Amino acid sequence: MTGPATGLIVAHHLGPAASGLIAAHPAVTAAHAIDLDRRWDLPTDVDVIFALHSATDPTAHHVPRPAGWPGRVRYVQLASSGSDGYPDWLGNGPVVASSAGTSAPAIAEFVLTAMLMVEKRLPAMIAHGDWTPQSALVANPLGTLDGRTLGLLGVGEIGSRVAALAAAFGMTVIAHRRRPAPVAGVTLVAFDDLLARSDHLVLAAPLTPETAGMIGTDALARVKRGVHLVNVARGQLVDTAALIAALAAGQVGAASLDVTDPEPLPPGHPLWTAPNVRITPHIAWSSAKTPQRIFALFADNLGRFARGERLVNQID
Repeated sequence: MTGPATGLIVAHHLGPAASGLIAAHPAVTAAHAIDLDRRWDLPTDVDVIFALHSATDPTAHHVPRPAGWPGRVRYVQLASSGSDGYPDWLGNGPVVASSAGTSAPAIAEFVLTAMLMVEKRLPAMIAHGDWTPQSALVANPLGTLDGRTLGLLGVGEIGSRVAALAAAFGMTVIAHRRRPAPVAGVTLVAFDDLLARSDHLVLAAPLTPETAGMIGTDALARVKRGVHLVNVARGQLVDTAALIAALAAGQVGAASLDVTDPEPLPPGHPLWTAPNVRITPHIAWSSAKTPQRIFALFADNLGRFARGERLVNQID
């Protein structure tokens, strides 16, 4: 990184209303919104880009580089946790940082909700005018998270937060991750052990060439029969056709999918009618506090950039 900087000019994807908030930062002189109809026709006469990808645009990787890129641009802040969904050239020159961790509390709560819904068989157990469901509970009682095994594929900010909440419910938490660094309250295991032991298997890994399609036919054949699969990472971690087959065979007992492949899932896709599937439209991150956390991270990083320091979540 170059030396200290002041009087920064920022261009961003967050709409005109955000300009005043950004311009109020002491290191910033001016801020203006980028036309979202020309999202990746980025200006090269500003110091900082605050970028947000379009979750429904699968072609972002291949959009052409703006003439003269990066020009004056020296720092790009991503408003999302992951770096997929952005043009390949975005980091060619400027320093890039993500917003990893800002949505972790909301996503972790979403994961616990999904697991509790499966164990408590909601909404099927909600009474509607009679007590018929209660009689069935004598022979088939509701499940519990207490004593169940949670398996995490990936233990970053999201996985660590899920692990902490799950431990409070009395779950045993195991995980498989690329780095061997320990995580409090989590037992790291081999991938095969993760598949074989998990009652609830939560995907919280980034999308990389190594993780794409990781949960495919072979992996699904080795999961604990009846496993509940929760995907709050990226749809491409899962082979969708293999998952549909595993659900039909009962190998996978239930799936809670906040992300899918393809995304958005088109009308008539067989995943809509697959048994025991709950699909939400990529909203696990949603919380009134998530935008606040993203802005707080950006404000911190603007100060760090102005002082010539390394950024939080800097992508190397």
